[in-house]
Amino acid sequence: MIKLFHLTLAAGLLSILASCTVPPVPDALRYVPTGQSALTEWEFSKDGSNWERVAVPHSYNGIDGQSATYYRGPATYRTTVQIADPATSAFLIFEGAAQAATVYVNGKKASVHKGGYTAFVVPMAGLLLQGKNLVEVICDNTEDLELIPVSSDFNKNGGLHNPVWLYVPGRVYFDPSAYGLYRLHVTQTAVTDARADATVQAILCGKADVTLKVRDRTGKTVYEDVQKQVSGAYHHNFSLARPHLWNGLEDPYLYTVELTAGSDKAMTEVGFRYYSVDREKGFSLNGHPYALRGVSMHQDMHLKASALSYEEMDADYEVVKELGCNFLRLAHYPHNDYAFRLCDRLGIVVQTEIPWVNICGVRASEAYFDNIHAQMEEMIRNLYNHPSIVFWGMWNELDSWGNTDRFQGPLDARRVVNESARLYNYAKTLDSTRFVGLTDDSVFGRDFYTELKADYYSENRYHGWYYNYGVFSGITEDMVRIKETMGPANISEYGVGINPFCHTWKEEDIRRYRDDARHMEEYGNLSHEAHAQQIAQMPWLNFTSLWILFDFPVADRKEGYMDSSDGIAYTENPARLYMNDKGLVTRDRQTKKDVFYLYKSWWNHQEETVYITGRRLTARPAGEEFTLTVYSNAPSLTLLKDGEPVCTKDNSGEPTGVIWKFQGLTVGPSGTTFTVRSSSGKEDSVHFKSLSPRSGLNLSGFSGTLSVAAG
Repeated sequence: MIKLFHLTLAAGLLSILASCTVPPVPDALRYVPTGQSALTEWEFSKDGSNWERVAVPHSYNGIDGQSATYYRGPATYRTTVQIADPATSAFLIFEGAAQAATVYVNGKKASVHKGGYTAFVVPMAGLLLQGKNLVEVICDNTEDLELIPVSSDFNKNGGLHNPVWLYVPGRVYFDPSAYGLYRLHVTQTAVTDARADATVQAILCGKADVTLKVRDRTGKTVYEDVQKQVSGAYHHNFSLARPHLWNGLEDPYLYTVELTAGSDKAMTEVGFRYYSVDREKGFSLNGHPYALRGVSMHQDMHLKASALSYEEMDADYEVVKELGCNFLRLAHYPHNDYAFRLCDRLGIVVQTEIPWVNICGVRASEAYFDNIHAQMEEMIRNLYNHPSIVFWGMWNELDSWGNTDRFQGPLDARRVVNESARLYNYAKTLDSTRFVGLTDDSVFGRDFYTELKADYYSENRYHGWYYNYGVFSGITEDMVRIKETMGPANISEYGVGINPFCHTWKEEDIRRYRDDARHMEEYGNLSHEAHAQQIAQMPWLNFTSLWILFDFPVADRKEGYMDSSDGIAYTENPARLYMNDKGLVTRDRQTKKDVFYLYKSWWNHQEETVYITGRRLTARPAGEEFTLTVYSNAPSLTLLKDGEPVCTKDNSGEPTGVIWKFQGLTVGPSGTTFTVRSSSGKEDSVHFKSLSPRSGLNLSGFSGTLSVAAG
């Protein structure tokens, strides 16, 4: 068992002496530390000749990311900063410059960084002039066999896609390089219901008294200490009796830890909690069973790629809040720090991971593994204080299918095992309080994989999609095997492609045909229903995360592009090309697919949901029987046909309690309206027009290939 409290900061980052600044926002969620300024206004060029003004965060793949190919190469950003005293200490803080970055100050190289998703600091001492100073950053997302991710089923965007800050401190300041974005670390030593013991660490540049204050949610100081004339390493232990625990969705209580020295201040929010994973019992939070159920997310948005603003992230996390999940897998790389602040506030437990994806070949170099270790160190150092983070992920899907001569040659399974053990041990030296694990896709069937060293073992399984089409039952057997063979087990991905505008009314055709052009919503519903019902009967799974919350682009992925509202006429829609459409919500955030409401009904206990599926299928054959599926967390439901009661059900009769089936229904010759009403009066309705009976799939307008699945 690992127990822990942890911290988090509700900080953003600041405004001083920059040519382009954003004023601080009073809310602690957007708090900007003393001496920091947001650098938002830049000029951008791919060729060094044609420049345009852009606002950072910015990605140069915002437009071309959803296409057959997207630009992979260098591009330059430039801005100016005003410095009053060139002898002063000054720093640039990048929260993410993708995928590699070379930084110049006044034409002189200041830093080279390889890793697109982790924060890094660039000291500018000795490079500054009085007054205006030119900062240039060359970002480069060219494929690099020594920089993760080498290969991935997501776009490797380029640009300054996370915030950039200027930090100009006073004479005495807390070092921004040593302890990450918040310039201090808070580590639990022991947390129980009765007491929280913690250690605060920082590095003070200069010499001054250091004041530590711990404040509760109301701002009341609950602990205070002063150390006289500190210089260099600061280290202090403190305890709180009967701490108010950070308790997930129910009560994500946060304290504030604040260090002050001279005019400088470092601050972070803190959530005290303890937890455990168990092979047989699953996850527990603060001594109580707490099954983690949720979704995976990419940092991505239509026309923005990975360069999301705070306001756009706020809107996305409102969708997360509506869904009601208590867990997020923020994949396949560390997201913007602001995402973790939101999770801290919402009480969502998180796995974050470095982008070691797919590739570990026989020709992998030492520099490749050095980069993996560097990205792990930067992830942990910068995100250390967030109470939402419980799981650090090492890798995703290191398997034979992804390792080819194009990259590093065939999979080196023995080296995967050895390097994973080395990375695990390193991560534990950086943070002994959290779990460190990995994500497989072979049921740990590759040579030597049963020797993998980790605290937890996650599995991506796509029964009924990439294999065993039409059959969803295999996931239970797989997960039992992993639990018994490896240890604490999780389902990290499952799902199918779903185009919410592609439908069929022919129920026997839903499972019969495998067709990459037609991602029928009805098939997606069947898949998620079957997976949810199996998961409901495996409470020992520590966490589960379906793939994925929002659709996202993948260059050259040509699938799911056929639309049909009536199950008869199918037309090609080029706007759906180059997309992974396994999301619960479309990439433009405009359409919540049917299965969004399956999980909302299952997880969101604060709101009653009554939702009839298949609503975007506009017509059905007259007189032909069908089953109406409803997702609802109501205690009972009544079905009405054209306003007349048909039947009342007092339960769903299946493991989740939220998947209701009304069978033997027909549509009349003039069309029919079906209404489902809960005992509290909440209702939903759909209307189906009438069709003449037809058989099979109508292939008019279809130019792709239709194949019958072997399963």
